[in-house]
Amino acid sequence: MSPLVSILVPNYNHARFLPQRLDTIIAQTFKDFELIVLDDCSSDNSREVLTTYASRVPMRLVFNEVNSGSTFIQWQKGAAAAAGKYLWIAESDDFSDSNFLQKLVTIVEQNPNVGLAYCESTRVSVDGTMGPLCEAGNRPLHETRWRRDHQNHGRDEIARYFVIQNIIPNASAVLARRDVFQKAVLGAEILRLSGDWWTWVRILLDSDLAFVAEPMNFFRMHDRSVRETTRSAVACAERFSIQAYVCSHVSPTIKVRARSFQASYGPWRHYIRSPAFVWDWKWFAAVRRDAQKIYPLATARMLAGLIRAVLECRLPHRLREQRFSGGI
Repeated sequence: MSPLVSILVPNYNHARFLPQRLDTIIAQTFKDFELIVLDDCSSDNSREVLTTYASRVPMRLVFNEVNSGSTFIQWQKGAAAAAGKYLWIAESDDFSDSNFLQKLVTIVEQNPNVGLAYCESTRVSVDGTMGPLCEAGNRPLHETRWRRDHQNHGRDEIARYFVIQNIIPNASAVLARRDVFQKAVLGAEILRLSGDWWTWVRILLDSDLAFVAEPMNFFRMHDRSVRETTRSAVACAERFSIQAYVCSHVSPTIKVRARSFQASYGPWRHYIRSPAFVWDWKWFAAVRRDAQKIYPLATARMLAGLIRAVLECRLPHRLREQRFSGGI
């Protein structure tokens, strides 16, 4: 008989965090699950740690011989191997409260239209020091919404909030229906940073969402995370791309579209004024094209921002020469 939940633990060089991750999975009060750990050719002693745990705890170990280069390829691989009705992607450097599964499984079992349920997360440093709740990052969207449990139709959630930003800061906080997840995650592998955002949006195009305000997930923050190492150019391009995708599938109000554009325009403007900026016309054209799909005034705003950056002498010298000689 298949388990109700498949727990996927994608790991890469998180040997130091694996014991806490696995111990908090084993300690779950809900026991009807299978555990699948996927190691993406780690160079630390992750395999040794995992093999030791597998000798005393039932789990499937999937060891890559070549690094996949993508967290989201590992998600796809794990989902294909899973047998459960629901999926929990328990990232290898995070950990959880023992009641995490029990509470989220109860919600999705009682609400067949819910394709994705998630809980509040607490930020945790590398050394285990507890930080603030992640709801603070969503507070600009709504002052109190993430302080209480709620449910919503998926498309409405996308049109109000996901079009502005990824309101789920950590995949480890999510329990999803496997059938909708497997379809939704297709295409995420081409994204370096935003594959999770892409996946949640695509799940919610066909199902509803539930949120639990109790902080049962602990989100590890450290400078080796994907978010910290991704280049700004990629981050900017992916943000606009996801927002444009959303606007092509739902109908946000013009006010929300303006807010959505501004949420990505700010980081984009900061990047083009930074020393890290390297001019790439194809990159600029692609970003502008996606931004225009989000907000009608995007092109004018971006060109004005680019001109201001040039006049402020923030762009590389070769670009300033090109600009003033009529090359742009």
